[in-house]
Amino acid sequence: MNPNYTEFKFPQIKAHPWHKIFHKRMPLEAVDLVSRLLQYSPNLRSTAIEALVHPFFDELRDPNTRLPNGRFLPPLFNFKPHELKGVPTDMLPKLIPEHAKKQCSFLGL
Repeated sequence: MNPNYTEFKFPQIKAHPWHKIFHKRMPLEAVDLVSRLLQYSPNLRSTAIEALVHPFFDELRDPNTRLPNGRFLPPLFNFKPHELKGVPTDMLPKLIPEHAKKQCSFLGL
């Protein structure tokens, strides 16, 4: 902090709700994810893994989801062992859906 401004008090600014910024253009799940990712306090901010298991991405976990051209999705769940290190075991079923477990054969799921 600048030593010349030790007594400066920053003004308190009321937060503007995300739903007023995005209006109806974004799904509620997207607004919720953005608000969790842009938390000022790191302790309140979602981790990368928490973001990946957010409901916004549920459609990508659906085995019937296709690309707009009708093709299958590329492999999205082919994590490496080091990428899953430290992931709570209760998050793994949400992170890697049943139909995609073969992409992470090292897990033995």
